[in-house]
Amino acid sequence: MFVKQIRVESLGNSAYLVGSQEAGTCAVVDPLPDVDLYIREAESLGVRITHALETHIHNDFISGSRELAARTGATICASAAGGLLFDHQSLRKGDSLTLGEVRLDVVATPGHTPEHISYLATDTSSGGGPSALFSGGALLVGGVGRSDLLGKQLAPFLGRWFHRTIKEELQGLDDQVAVYPTHGGGSFCMAAPAGSGDSSTIGQERGSNPFFQASTEEEFLELAMADLPPYPTYYKRMANFNRRGPRILGSLPVLYPLAPRETWVRVQDDGVAIDARSAGDYAQSHIPAAYSIPMGNSFGTWVGWLIEPGKGLVVVIQDPSNLEEAVPQLIRICYDSLEGGMTSWEEACLPVARLKSMTVDELHRSLGGNDAPLPIDVRFGDEWKSGHVPGALHVELGDLPEHVDGLPRDRSYAALCAGGVRAATAASILEREGFQDVSLVVGGTEAWRNAGHPLEVPEG
Repeated sequence: MFVKQIRVESLGNSAYLVGSQEAGTCAVVDPLPDVDLYIREAESLGVRITHALETHIHNDFISGSRELAARTGATICASAAGGLLFDHQSLRKGDSLTLGEVRLDVVATPGHTPEHISYLATDTSSGGGPSALFSGGALLVGGVGRSDLLGKQLAPFLGRWFHRTIKEELQGLDDQVAVYPTHGGGSFCMAAPAGSGDSSTIGQERGSNPFFQASTEEEFLELAMADLPPYPTYYKRMANFNRRGPRILGSLPVLYPLAPRETWVRVQDDGVAIDARSAGDYAQSHIPAAYSIPMGNSFGTWVGWLIEPGKGLVVVIQDPSNLEEAVPQLIRICYDSLEGGMTSWEEACLPVARLKSMTVDELHRSLGGNDAPLPIDVRFGDEWKSGHVPGALHVELGDLPEHVDGLPRDRSYAALCAGGVRAATAASILEREGFQDVSLVVGGTEAWRNAGHPLEVPEG
């Protein structure tokens, strides 16, 4: 039996190839839609992909099972309780699948979602017991999956279910059983800070995972609901997409260069420009009303968080190699309507917007003055609690579009975050909403702290 983990940092998630090289077959657990990742790996191992296995209906990404089945002929396997509306093999607790010497037993593990299942792998040629658990969003390294993604009203019910899953289904597994979760560090699906590493063992989790150690239902629920960070708004529509069956793409969409005037027409015609360049490049000049979402591991997450689906996206890039990362990140969250990039905009004499910037020293000197800008800190709550610029307004970036109507339009604003990336996105949102005096604070709170300026810490 072999197990190959394929991690995608932009989502904090992993998929797995598990199978038999002797039999030449394997399954992929929880694939993303850019399935070439798995097809290439299977070819390098000399095996065929015969099954696409889902642990649950995902909230954080578009499932790649239908894409993988269309490309390889694999059988899609998923929980019978999920009610998927496309062809698949329904699985229930006690069912099993065979891949050569590998037997995969289905374990019911509800809690993260109500239909959740896990796969317990046994190498039957070794004569031993189970050796690996593909736990999806159930048991994670140092935590468990969140129970609130389907609504806060359901969270206590799912949390109680989750407690029984740990105690009745997973507690009795042997210490040496490897744990391979789908969600890991960087995923908003985690109910607690991630432990170290992308995989673990039952023994390690038994000894250090607070959810594994919770003795009562009340203790488990308190842990499960404590200090949960916000999650991207696109999560609310992912389950419906995945239950109905994502559209089969056939291959990755291709972004092609657009002439400046064509870009302008598309943006004016209900399209959306996403400026994926650095915050500094965006500040110097950008398409009016463009969102600033600099390329990085969180690029796709912030696009999904802030921009409604169904829009044609025009992606503004500086480095063509960024296309190789932009396209997969966008299709993983159901943005396959991609238009292209931008060249020679200013040479075409098309409108250009510019964003003011200020250093932390300039912001510090201005505070307390009659014309001082109002600092808007768009970091997450735990970051804000660690210390913030005195007098700053705290609105997390994902919530900013819902709060702009509460901000006076006759004030100046200084957008800041930890380093400047999210602040550029915040500034672009304010610009789109018609705010006339917005500045980007270069370096953010880290630069503020390093300059020796005072930070306030909220009481309590």
